[in-house]
Amino acid sequence: MPTYGAGRSSEPAGFTLLELAVVLLLLVVVLGLVLPEASSLFTDSDLRTSARRLAGSVAGARNEAMLGGRIQQLVIDLESGSFWIAPAGEVEEGGKPAPRKQTLAGQVRFLDVRKGEDETRNTGRVALRFHPKGLVEPAVIHLKGPGNRMRTLSIKPFSGRLSIEDGYLGGDTAEKG
Repeated sequence: MPTYGAGRSSEPAGFTLLELAVVLLLLVVVLGLVLPEASSLFTDSDLRTSARRLAGSVAGARNEAMLGGRIQQLVIDLESGSFWIAPAGEVEEGGKPAPRKQTLAGQVRFLDVRKGEDETRNTGRVALRFHPKGLVEPAVIHLKGPGNRMRTLSIKPFSGRLSIEDGYLGGDTAEKG
């Protein structure tokens, strides 16, 4: 005569095929709702990372100018998506790598840089100057990430503060290529 331990059933343990199918169906539905939102978080992540890197370089250039007593510039290479801090007049020449060169994250790229009221560039290099007394050239930098997401970085002329806004702001609001 077979004996069973306390609390055990004589039925076999396990799940039926129907129970497994229902659980899998629920997982597919939940993933279908969550994944599109999660993918937008990842694409926004590169745009946020790039904006933070630029913000750090703006603060770094201003600090170096004020502490070193020498005009510094933030050099932005619009085509390669790179940027770096250099003393005024020492822009990278001849394709040699510049010290502390940084790049935009992922598929993020520069759309354009607006200096002052009348100069907007979307190719080549742009140098933003930071003076030892804390003065900064006013500038607006536009970034474009995957899915046509855009971000605008505005540098205030006297404080050197950087504001970061979603979208293409500061002039023509038509989508830029």
